[in-house]
This record gives sequence, structure tokens and C-alpha cells, in this order.
Amino acid sequence: MNFAAILHEPKSRMSYACDGENLQLRIKVAKGDADRISVRAVDPYSWFPTKEDPSKYVFATEKIREFPMVKECSTEYHDVWFANIGNFPFSRIRYGFVLESGENRYFFGSHYVANLLEKEEEQNNLWNYYNFPYLNLEDIYHAPKWVEDTVWYQIFPYSFSCDGEACDPSHPGTLGGVIKKLDYIQKMGFNGIYFTPVFSSPSEHKYDTRDYYSIDSWFGTNEIFETLVTEAHKRGIRIMLDAVFNHCGAEHPFWQDVLKNGKDSKYYDCFYILDPSKRPEEKVVLDGIESVNYRTFALVPDMPKWNTDHPLVREHLLGAAAYWVEKYHIDGWRLDVSNEVSHDFWREFRKCVKKINPELYILGENWDNSIPWLGGDQMDAVMNYEFMNPVWNFFGTQAVGKGRKQSFNAEQFQNAVSALLTDYPKPITKVMFNLLESHDTNRLMTVCENNPELAKLAYVVQMTFPGSPSVYYGGEIGLDGPEGENRKPMDWKLAEKGCSLQEHIRRLIEIRKQNSCCKSLDLFWLLADNEKDVIIYNKKYGSDSLYVLIHNGSSDETISLPEVLQNKSCFDVYTDKKVQLGTSLSLKPYSFLLLKEADQS
Repeated sequence: MNFAAILHEPKSRMSYACDGENLQLRIKVAKGDADRISVRAVDPYSWFPTKEDPSKYVFATEKIREFPMVKECSTEYHDVWFANIGNFPFSRIRYGFVLESGENRYFFGSHYVANLLEKEEEQNNLWNYYNFPYLNLEDIYHAPKWVEDTVWYQIFPYSFSCDGEACDPSHPGTLGGVIKKLDYIQKMGFNGIYFTPVFSSPSEHKYDTRDYYSIDSWFGTNEIFETLVTEAHKRGIRIMLDAVFNHCGAEHPFWQDVLKNGKDSKYYDCFYILDPSKRPEEKVVLDGIESVNYRTFALVPDMPKWNTDHPLVREHLLGAAAYWVEKYHIDGWRLDVSNEVSHDFWREFRKCVKKINPELYILGENWDNSIPWLGGDQMDAVMNYEFMNPVWNFFGTQAVGKGRKQSFNAEQFQNAVSALLTDYPKPITKVMFNLLESHDTNRLMTVCENNPELAKLAYVVQMTFPGSPSVYYGGEIGLDGPEGENRKPMDWKLAEKGCSLQEHIRRLIEIRKQNSCCKSLDLFWLLADNEKDVIIYNKKYGSDSLYVLIHNGSSDETISLPEVLQNKSCFDVYTDKKVQLGTSLSLKPYSFLLLKEADQS
């Protein structure tokens, strides 16, 4: 057994309390190394006086309980094992792992690995047990339950709807235009809208905020926004706004005061002036790069970075965050560039807005693994670009010459998805914001070389994956564009006419809402065929089960079915047709099936 490959860390994504009674544990071992793994766990204070001498205490090893682990999935290098352990009345737990491979048995503890064939008593050595000192209720991660059932529609307001019509540079989108399209959004099945910034700003994108308390005049007024929220809520649609609190715009009054008064401005320390001996607008050289004399978002002079530790900044930004929750009843905040803002600020932000509405959704814009922000004290979830990446790599293309060139084969896609599913505690995975494109990325259709059949397969995975899926406006009608050209006006003529991709997404959303297994955490791989570009996985929730078969290739293929599907009478929930399976199955290019066994339909 490769002991160097074994991974476990207490009080982490591999060891966390999911409620006041249960601890969920993961351990990673080298692929194929372990046949069985179990957890030995006990209350650490199980010490009792001996009958012979009441003044002497011994540890009651008979109190140690053993819990079998299940192999959750396999990644490229590891098998991931999982167990839920509970019913510890004093909410304190010490634990260790028994690993079995053939006839060999080992105890993997917090300090060393013991060979149980040589020293069986080592499995009872409390000193070598990991410690979860106490399941404190206030430390347990909680996220709004409603997010699991939400399918988001992301809107870039400037380009969406000009009072119900198409937009152009002289007629940008308005919130009144969004109101006129709420019925369309509802008909598609979306029950959440995420808006990129809508506050006063001189730009089209509005990420350079001038006033955090006012809707931009291009889009409308605060009163129109209030109407939008009311009308959306009538239709069961929730509203999430974009909080740009890492930086402001150059026209923000605090920054204008600094430019006017320099060090005499009471807002001077609300920003990061690099060389106090110079004016903020003067140039400095940092690491050989000429820059303005203050910190900014990226290297954008018109976006000075806030010092979010300053009391005036906190009062101003947290006041704005509370204002839109309390007065306008928004349902969520998306936090722009959230990984560049201090953890301390986000902790205060969470306390502020959750005090007003405990069911508010807090979503961070983090592009990487985000465990440090997801401990229950800051964000509820992040934009799951780590989901988007493997989907792009499997269904998308690299623009290399002519023809399609995938980055991932079927097995690599399986490994990447499995790794993602075990990178976060299960309660977090349930509410992650799963996107296939956004205002910051290439459009999915561009990634798929404008092949809507490929895009359809990506949406099949998205809508059968745990978390909260999001569709970027126009994605449903196949808007394309590389990064930088990904904010085109919505084509309302095509949207009203309809297209097969649009109907595909509407149908998938309907299926997701009707079949609880689609959003379930339980995903079991049955096939990943590199040669034929076919994947098959099973989604389960209790007795509800769905088989997802996807052929990601450009030619007809015939596959041998996994044994669990052979000769089964099934029902395709997408086409509403019966399917009688044999031992093999012929698949058309870029095709898929969503099958339930006939007795489930």
C-alpha cells in the first residue's frame, strides 16, 4: 500500500459536521490500493474508573464504534472513500481509519500508520486518533435550501431588452425591458435572475460604480427596480444583484474627494496610495511596470481598490448591501472579485445581510477551489468555473486548424468531474452556481464551434448535475462570441420564433424539476469509453434513478451496455418514449438518452 498517497485532514473538506449530530469523513488512497476501509470512532472522554481501584481510570475500548466507508468515486490518481458517522450524544469525536488490502490491515491515524497484523491493539490507541473536538452548532455550514431548486438566468442588462425590444448602442437595455420579458423567462423554466451590476456608473458593464445606492439612469430608477422585484417574485423568480466591493469607479465621490484634496481628504485611507510623497494620479514604477500611484482592480486606473478594513468604507459598503436587501427584498448577492477582498470583510458582510434575511444567497466570484471562503462564515457558494472547465474540455474544442480537437477524453472527463464532486463538502456542492458561460468567458457556442448539438450535450450534463445551474442570456438561442464579444444584444426575433436549442434547455429544466435525482449528489459512473466518446452515469435519489447516456462523437457508434442496463425496459424522459434495451446500443452522433426503468416512469 502506498502510504504516501493517503490523504486526510481533520476539520476540512474531508472532515466536517453537516449538522449537530453527524460528521462526514473522506479519505483518499492510491487508486486500487484498498479493498475495504472503515472508521473507528469514539467519544474521547470515554474514561472510567477500574473496579479494582476507583482512583485509576482506563479508556473503555469497547465504546469504540466501527463505521464502514463506501468508495465514493475514483479520480485520476485516487480512490475517494466516504462515511457519515453519528449518534455521539456528547458531540465530541476522535476517529481513525482501518485500511484493508487483501490480507493486510493497517490503522491510519493522525501521527503514523500501524500494521494491525503485527500490533492489533494499535487500532485502539486514542493518541493516534484524529480529533474533532466539538460539533458546535454555530460553526455548521448553512445555505438557503431554495438554491438547490433554482435554475438561474444571467442577464447583462445593457444588452438584454430595451423596453421589450432589441438593444443597440443608442438604445441600451432597461429594467423596464426586463419586466416585459419576465413571462418569457418564467416560460423557459428559470426561477432565478442574476444581474450583472445595475448601479450608477459611466460604463456599459457597470463594474466601475459611481453610486451604490442608485440604479443607473440608463437602466431606470430605484422605483422601477422595486417593480421588477415585485413582478419577479409574483412569478416565483428570485433576484440576485452584483456587489462590486473590491473597487469602485473613478467617479465615486470618495475617490473624487481624494483626487481633489489629497492627504487632507478624510477618505484618503479608504484607498491604497502607494507612495504618500506623490499625488494619487502621479505615475510610479512597480516591478518595472509604470502604474498609477494607487492600487486598482487589475491595472485599470478607473477602478481604485477599496481598503475594506477602513471604518468609513465598511459603513458605506455594508450599508449599501443592507439597503438593497432590506428595502428592495433582493434574494442574493453575487460578490465580484471576491477572492481579492479580505476574509474579515466578508465575515462582517455575511453577518450584516443574514441578520436581515437569513435565507439570502451569498455567491462569490472565485475561479479556483474556494474552500477558505466556504466554511459557513463567509459565502454560501462560488461561481463554479471548476465545473465549466471539464465540460468545455470534453464537449468543446480548441481552435487549432480545422475540425474539432478535444482536450479531455471520456475518462479524463470522468476523473475531473469526480474530483470536483469530492473537492467540497456535500452541503456546499448542493448550492454551487454551475455555469457553462458568463460575461467573462467565451460563449459556449464558440467553444463548441457553433455546433448546437455539442452545446446540447453540455446542457444535459449541467441539468443533471448537483448544484444550481445557470444559463447566460442568449445561451438558449445559441448566441456566440469569444471573450470580449460575449455581450451581444439579445436576438428577440429568434427567441420569439424559437429554435431547437431553446426548446432543449426548456425541456431539460422541466425534467430537472420533475426528477429529484437530477439534482442529487449521488452520481455513479458506469462507462467512460475513450475510443467511442461515450459516457454513462447514473443519478440516484432514494428510489428515484436516472441513467444518462451521452455520445460525444461525430460518427455512428455501437456500444456494449453496462450489465445493469442490459435487456431492460426503459422510458426516455426526454422524448416520452419507451425504449427496450438489449446488450448493445447504437448511438447517433452527438446523441443522448435520459432513461428510467419502466417501472419508475
